[in-house]
Parts: sequence; structure tokens; C-alpha cells
Amino acid sequence: MIKFAADRRPSKWGATAAVAQNQTAEAVIEWLAGRNGHPFDGAVKLSEVTENKGYRYALLQVSLDFGHPSFGKVADLLDEMGGSEFHLIVVETPERAVYLIVDKENLPDEEIRPDHPLLAQLADWLGPALARR
Repeated sequence: MIKFAADRRPSKWGATAAVAQNQTAEAVIEWLAGRNGHPFDGAVKLSEVTENKGYRYALLQVSLDFGHPSFGKVADLLDEMGGSEFHLIVVETPERAVYLIVDKENLPDEEIRPDHPLLAQLADWLGPALARR
């Protein structure tokens, strides 16, 4: 079982939502792809795990589970973003902490920036939704 905690540290790639300690990127990706009570209906790996300067990362596309108990809290935000699918970056640090980051590339070109309010709102919802399960 993977235990997440909400985490809002800054990232140049988007809005950080959650962290799992003592994990690998592969274990988190496999867990997100399964049905484990998390708020995702599915997760598709868009890139292989890549390493750079001791950090390992991969890109996922996730779709939210409409039946998840906390989905109603984010439904309006998803409408504003354009749907229930979005990209997450899974980043494993050299200390084996794995962060989930809502990718800034989810936004239209003219709005792309890591501190965009829509990304922050989605991360603010996702972190606690993962931690609560």
C-alpha cells in the first residue's frame, strides 16, 4: 500500500499535489494504474521513467473517477480546465520520495505557468483526496 500526504512545495513543472515517502516511481505508477481507492479511473504512462541528476521522472495521463466521493468538489474546476483527464508528472528524488505534480502543460499555451491558479486548485484538491483514502 502506498500512503500519500498532501504537499504543496513549488515546482518548475506545475503544481505539486502529494508525496509518498520511501517509494519508487515505478511502484507509484503501478499503484496509480490499479484500482486502489484513489480518485483516478485510470492512469496511462505517456513516457518511460527517465533519470536526470539523480531524479527519476515519468509523465502520466490520468482520468478522474466520477464515482469517487470527493469528485463533486472538483467537478466545476475540471469543466473550466476542459475535462476529467490531465497529465501528472511522477518525480522520484534521490531520497526515494515520490512527488505527484499537476503538469503545467495541461493549460492552453497562453496560460502555461507553474503557479497558474487552476493548477494550484487542482493540486489543492488532489493532495488531500489521495491522502484521505
